[in-house]
Amino acid sequence: MKKMHMGLIFVLTGITFLMVSLTVSAPPVLWAILLGTSILMNLAGTAILMTFIKTAKVSS
Repeated sequence: MKKMHMGLIFVLTGITFLMVSLTVSAPPVLWAILLGTSILMNLAGTAILMTFIKTAKVSS
């Protein structure tokens, strides 16, 4: 259950960074950092959730 929460937190944080990068008019460097952080957090969260689903499916 801990992995599921951690994965959801990563994905939600990535979505938050995406929303901030789309709504704030910032210099291109800051915009690129926000967007890159969003992509990394979403990928990491998705990977964590996929491993959680895989282990939950095997243990069932």
